[in-house]
Amino acid sequence: MKRRRTARVLALLAAMAGALLVPAHTALAAGTTYYVNCSAASNGTGTQASPWNSVAGVNGTTFGPGDSVLFAAGTTCTGQLAPGGSGASGSPVTMGSYGTGAKPVINANGATGPVIHLVNQQYWEIGGLELTNAASSPAYRSGVLAENSSGGVLHHIRVHDMTIRNISGWPGGWYATNAGVGVQTNHTTPVSTWDDVVVENNTFDHVDRIAVAVTPDGDGQGTGLTTGTVIRGNTMTYDGADDILVVKNDGALIDGNKAGYGGAKNTCPPSGQYCNGASAGIWMSGSSNTVVQNNEVYCHVNGADGTGYDVDWGNHNTTFQYNYSHQNLGGFMLVMPPFSIANEPTSTVPSDGTVIRYNISENDGSNAGCPASGTPTHGTGVFHFVGGVPNQSGSSTAVPLIYNNTLYVNKSGLNTPILYSRAGSSISGALSFKNNAVFNYGTGGYFSTTGTSSYSNNLFYGTHPSSEPADAAKVTADPEFRNPGGGVNTYQVHPSSPVIRAGAVISSNGGKDAYGNAVSATAAPNIGAYNGTGGNLLSNAGFETGALSPWTQASGNASSVTSTNARTGTSALTTAASGGGVNQALTGLSANTTYLLTGWGKVATSGETLAIGVKDFGGTETFTNVASTSYRQAAVLFTTGASSTSATVYCWKNAGGSGAGYCDDLAVEPLSSAANAVTNPGFESGALSPWGQSTGTASSVVSSNARTGTYALQTAPAGSGAIQTVSGLSSAGTYLVTGWAKVATAGEEVAVGVKDFGGTETYLRTSTTAYAQQPLFFTTGASATSAGVYCYKNTGSSAGYCDDYTLIRLP
Repeated sequence: MKRRRTARVLALLAAMAGALLVPAHTALAAGTTYYVNCSAASNGTGTQASPWNSVAGVNGTTFGPGDSVLFAAGTTCTGQLAPGGSGASGSPVTMGSYGTGAKPVINANGATGPVIHLVNQQYWEIGGLELTNAASSPAYRSGVLAENSSGGVLHHIRVHDMTIRNISGWPGGWYATNAGVGVQTNHTTPVSTWDDVVVENNTFDHVDRIAVAVTPDGDGQGTGLTTGTVIRGNTMTYDGADDILVVKNDGALIDGNKAGYGGAKNTCPPSGQYCNGASAGIWMSGSSNTVVQNNEVYCHVNGADGTGYDVDWGNHNTTFQYNYSHQNLGGFMLVMPPFSIANEPTSTVPSDGTVIRYNISENDGSNAGCPASGTPTHGTGVFHFVGGVPNQSGSSTAVPLIYNNTLYVNKSGLNTPILYSRAGSSISGALSFKNNAVFNYGTGGYFSTTGTSSYSNNLFYGTHPSSEPADAAKVTADPEFRNPGGGVNTYQVHPSSPVIRAGAVISSNGGKDAYGNAVSATAAPNIGAYNGTGGNLLSNAGFETGALSPWTQASGNASSVTSTNARTGTSALTTAASGGGVNQALTGLSANTTYLLTGWGKVATSGETLAIGVKDFGGTETFTNVASTSYRQAAVLFTTGASSTSATVYCWKNAGGSGAGYCDDLAVEPLSSAANAVTNPGFESGALSPWGQSTGTASSVVSSNARTGTYALQTAPAGSGAIQTVSGLSSAGTYLVTGWAKVATAGEEVAVGVKDFGGTETYLRTSTTAYAQQPLFFTTGASATSAGVYCYKNTGSSAGYCDDYTLIRLP
């Protein structure tokens, strides 16, 4: 092997920041590839024809720019690697594999310390290997550990496409020295930091303490910030404590990682050494401008913290977006207040500039459904505050901005609070909580703040604890998720969802939602993490363009788009007082397919009616009349003819009125199945069965007052009705139930409703003497497969009537 000149080695060392201390190594030619095959019978010279057969050859070599050291696929080397030397910008030293077969294994065989150790070295890329270091008892062990005590900046450490498993470190010990990949700045003066650290596309399994840590060597160590850290595309399972941590970083990106089942261990090193038994999935401290996005953390079982994500002490401008969190014991997001760490002034500064947006939290606060579970020692909450809300005076974002998240709590008996603090039900500070979709079938509530918090345009559906924040613009209807509980995509909504365009405008909103849909900085967004239209086949469905097109005037008096009387957004359709409306022609439909048309309407003058309907689809024109002076939803099912691929949807103010009508938020979507789950839905058997009597005075089936057909249900004047238990439903499924109702005496009320579906009973009442449709959307509970559909007359002096029930599953 050719030797480098001593002068070249010295020049390389001088080029590195600070004075580097390295062991004596053999110097090799630049741009050379060296081979290791630990299954070879004898040790060679490091060529492919004559490879080294142990780690000793690697450890005795100083590598330079462009060099590579490759391990034979399908082989196992025993021992620890401590190669010498560094690469250069654009010409790193690479460590990887050659040949075909399984990744080469480097097994440290229980030795203390890292499997691969770099000290004051830079421009290294390590990939394509499997590292393991299992032992019967913990010690300071790691997979790859890169340390910087040079007193300056070192550059470019990339660890990629590795399998790192069974690292028996101290689960409660310091982070980088007990990590799958640890990149550490050692405590020196002047300051040591890193630039350009990339950890990507690796698989970690059973690593104690943590999969990836880019940190100083202890709390209170180092005043400089590492830059250019990217941790992305990694998969982590069964980490003993945390999954990803950056400390004292600026501009770190943590993107697209998936971490599950962490936090089960908390064994600490001997007394007097660093010990922290609390853990969370992905977190940062003492860092600025961190972005955490597109990650999934699930089933974290640590009892002390146990959340999927955590914004810890002393952070500035942290953004959590597009993340998925589910079944984490402590909750979705931990928020730490300032506190005192010895020699760490940053810890006393409240984290500010925190933005939490477009994330999905599903059944956090419980490990139900996970292979392992923990016992919380500090409580649980979707948003889990350790103390008060950290607010920093003078910051451009002094309060945490929590907006456009989807929070789903649908586990039987789950009492996870949405906003929880270990400090109690009323805490110091303030926060901003806007455009969040809170689906809560649990019993948990919310803390209040002594500062002035802002709550606006949130959806609160399900249970409504007394601590639910006051929100003048809140929505309380079912958000109509696609199939909640089944992953990120299931939290998209149907086009009839009440969350569409119901949010408040937030100018600096990131520009897109969790699904890549654009979010306007000037027009009303949706509530929740999804900002799409739900697959709505109608264009300009909410008239938000401010113009009519592609709607067209129906025959009769002209209608217009106005900036008043909008249900959501800023615009709505205003019809003429009598005989006027608009049409929209839909093309490209499928023949012999059932579609659902929904829309919202109201009239200016009580007693007048507005029709939302559809025609020219190959079947009989069908519509629903709205007679309310406040917005009510209409739902119309229609099935295209055998050769029909188009339809005309309309909003029409019926003739004879004196006041305008209004329409907004219309939608059409195809149904995969329109099978009606209600038996005897129109009472056309002439008998009640399988409907049963509600408690109170008996109802009966009568051959008068039918809406369609011959028969209808007639209630007694008060305390009377009928109910049918519909079984065979899907748990956590979104359904539409519609029924038609009227009263004999105007002003009295009869209700169409649904209950016993694993959620809060919901109903709509009508007080008209003409049949009015009552559409109800509801989502079954996590273990509910049935629902009770009913008609009920509560009080009054005359009968009520119900007819033509439909219960369908939305796709």
